[in-house]
Amino acid sequence: MLDEKGVLRSSNIPNKYELIIVAAKEARRLNELSRQTGLNLGGKVTNVALEEALKGNVLYRYRAESEELKPEIPESAEE
Repeated sequence: MLDEKGVLRSSNIPNKYELIIVAAKEARRLNELSRQTGLNLGGKVTNVALEEALKGNVLYRYRAESEELKPEIPESAEE
């Protein structure tokens, strides 16, 4: 499902490769959350993230081209 802000729900991921990318990013987010708060997730972070993605509980969006990382120009080269 797509809402007005471009956010998609993980239950509508079109292929398994995108599912893995979404689950991996969710696992990173959950891992950081558990480090900061001491929250016990009740299993391996990767398994929890994949299960949540399959259930459709993960929201994600595609990055616009303008949001992609651009190489920084060193200050000396700007002159």
